[in-house]
Amino acid sequence: MKEWFTFFYSFFKKKEGEGSLRETLEELIEEEEVEDTSLAPDEREMLTNILHLRDLTAKDLMITRAEIIAVPYESSLEEVKTIFKTNKVMRLPVYRQTLDEILGYVHLRDLLEATSKTFKLQDHMHKIDFISPSMRVLDLLLKMRSSGEKVAIVVDEYGGVDGLVTMGDLVEEIVGDIQDVAQMSTSLYFFKRPDGVVVVDGRMDIEDLEEHIGPLRTEEEKEEDIDTVGGLVFHLTDRVPQRGELISHPSGVEFEIIEADSRRIKRVGVRGLPSHE
Repeated sequence: MKEWFTFFYSFFKKKEGEGSLRETLEELIEEEEVEDTSLAPDEREMLTNILHLRDLTAKDLMITRAEIIAVPYESSLEEVKTIFKTNKVMRLPVYRQTLDEILGYVHLRDLLEATSKTFKLQDHMHKIDFISPSMRVLDLLLKMRSSGEKVAIVVDEYGGVDGLVTMGDLVEEIVGDIQDVAQMSTSLYFFKRPDGVVVVDGRMDIEDLEEHIGPLRTEEEKEEDIDTVGGLVFHLTDRVPQRGELISHPSGVEFEIIEADSRRIKRVGVRGLPSHE
């Protein structure tokens, strides 16, 4: 990650005098190609990936509300450390009574020397940004770069929490899984394996999936306002399942966890569909 930031900063530093970083990005996007021959192939690839983000918004990359792992502000040190250890994350949002009242976030490193005797979670909290689901990923990337904040909460027009985006998510899209997003098409986003299993991205909208395979959600699940396939699986398990797990659904289908990390369900196989689908 350090190497990526060094490249990102050094490339745009060369553009000083030609406008702001945002203006330089916009100029490159409009040109649709990079003419700087001083770039190494890997640097050119990363910059191209950045340009591919131009049409993505925070909603496209966010961890959905159902997948957010957070802690109440009155949690004890032992409780917070247990959640860190169990979920293998570095940052945890802190909320007051419900997830719609997020106060900030706490970083694992800030608790390494904390003691239970005088511990108050709010003493270790960092500021957290609140953004719109429609905020462009490039705008968010530059905002985080300038503010130094590493976590943003996506909220709807009424102030309710929709999801969460971290700087790590943005970097991953550039140096990691960017091709899965930038080159996403029907064949990549939704395809059927020879064994009949339908493979989908965990962020695929449930309604889009149902257009392909027919009604899936129960009335209760519709009332829960579950938006994505990953969110539905998380709702069934109340945790992020591990790769290889099979999760049964009341409709009779099974969800096979093809790819997941400690925070997100990335790819899911839908088993048990009627042969004519």
